[in-house]
Amino acid sequence: MWRHDPTDSGLANRSPTMMPNLLWILPALALLTCGWLAGAWYYKRKIRALKGQINAVRQTAAEHANQARRQVGQLQAELAARPPLHSAERAGRAGTAASAAAAVEARRAVVDKVVPDHNSAAPSIHRNGGFADTQVMERPNRP
Repeated sequence: MWRHDPTDSGLANRSPTMMPNLLWILPALALLTCGWLAGAWYYKRKIRALKGQINAVRQTAAEHANQARRQVGQLQAELAARPPLHSAERAGRAGTAASAAAAVEARRAVVDKVVPDHNSAAPSIHRNGGFADTQVMERPNRP
């Protein structure tokens, strides 16, 4: 152990450890600064490229919106220029809708003949008290 001498200033007993530490600290700080600057440069380029993509998407969206407005205007102009339907044509179109509804009912009747209770074929969550069908709820009757 060292004894403390009150007359000694302590400079002679100290080891020169400050210089080797500086030899590591200064390059480390330089590398840290270079890394930070390189990261800032890289991400600034990335952000600039992404902003360019966003502007391109905005421009494309604006062009599509303008095209849609033109098409809607053309369709409205075509509808305004079209002569109105006569009552006979309206009745004919209503008849085609009624015949389509009758065809749907005929198909439903065929399904009802083939599968009489086709609505009960769908699984129910209330069957077996809400439990899965794979669980045995009752013991089978054995003779």
